[in-house]
Amino acid sequence: MAEMEILGARISDLDMVETVCALAAYIDVGRQQNTADAMMHHIVTLNAEILYKAQTDERLMKIINNAALVTADGSGIVLAARELCGKEIERVTGIDLMQELCRQSAACGWSIYLLGAAPGVAEAAAKNLQEQYGTIICGWHDGYFSETEQAWVIGEINEKKPDILLVALGAPRQEFWIEDNQDRLRVPLVIGVGGCFDVISGNIKRAPLAFQRMGLEWLWRLIKEPWRYKRMLALPKFVLLVKREARRKHAQMAESVRRNVRRKNADDNKKR
Repeated sequence: MAEMEILGARISDLDMVETVCALAAYIDVGRQQNTADAMMHHIVTLNAEILYKAQTDERLMKIINNAALVTADGSGIVLAARELCGKEIERVTGIDLMQELCRQSAACGWSIYLLGAAPGVAEAAAKNLQEQYGTIICGWHDGYFSETEQAWVIGEINEKKPDILLVALGAPRQEFWIEDNQDRLRVPLVIGVGGCFDVISGNIKRAPLAFQRMGLEWLWRLIKEPWRYKRMLALPKFVLLVKREARRKHAQMAESVRRNVRRKNADDNKKR
């Protein structure tokens, strides 16, 4: 599978169609496993904020790099791919990927379980997905459960036998939760989807298409939720980090060229 390395993280350069095909293969592989040893594939939808946090969080970076597939969720990752890898890639956001999988659920026979968000939100999102796409929803549960209730929640998920588990506990909490419980979950495909249930349920309005196409959904969220500004400070810091890394790479390349020229000149002088 095609991958890039950006600031220490392995990230897929697949577009949406290619990503869905890869996830379909993961589901098929997971379905073929013995129930007691079901193979779980963790998918991370990575944005600039989380990758910036991973620069100082070794556990988070390890989770990202151990994932079956990491998508470019956000314009910051697209910018980094262009600056550091010379690649133009497509954004594959958590909500777009979630909607595409739900859209294909009935045709492919994929059952989906929703876990996370506030009480009532996952249920409302499930009903909207069923009405809009005919999605096969096998269950849901909110994200407000205690440590003592967790075993029951995981037991219910395994009993429902979903092909896809969508976890909306917020990043990076959802990534840590998935890692902590990967040996207990009997699900082929598990994806952290952040605040997607709030959008699907209708509680929060997604940014207009113009903002989406320009990669400015973060600005729309900041306008609508100004209290998020502290989290948004990671974005300019991430851009500065990318620019610094790009300068370092260019300096290394220039030095490599200079060394090669000096070596060639030295060889030419020896031949004279």
